[in-house]
Amino acid sequence: MNRKGFTLVEVLIVVIIIGILASIGVPQFSDSIEKAKGGEARAGLGHIQTGEKIYFAERETYTTALGNLDINLTETYWTFTIATPTSSTFTATATRKGGTRSGQTIIMDELGALSGDWEFL
Repeated sequence: MNRKGFTLVEVLIVVIIIGILASIGVPQFSDSIEKAKGGEARAGLGHIQTGEKIYFAERETYTTALGNLDINLTETYWTFTIATPTSSTFTATATRKGGTRSGQTIIMDELGALSGDWEFL
């Protein structure tokens, strides 16, 4: 008799190999997705920095209100705030909302230097 098909052992070996490959690939894929979401934060912080420079040129002081800047921010994955320690400096903060990295931050000062506790900074 001529039987065609796979044995149970062959199928189990294939399933195990696929499981091993998935266990390696899925975390790397999710990290890549998170890094891409960081682009929203960096773009938003760049817009805030540009708006603050224009605001400073017109009024010789920085603002803490996003509404005073003539910019529109996409806040899908990040929330943006501005702090003004003095009239000649500011820090803009992007805080990650949702997901496993919720609450992590990226901070940009008036010079464009980035800091914070976001894992992929």
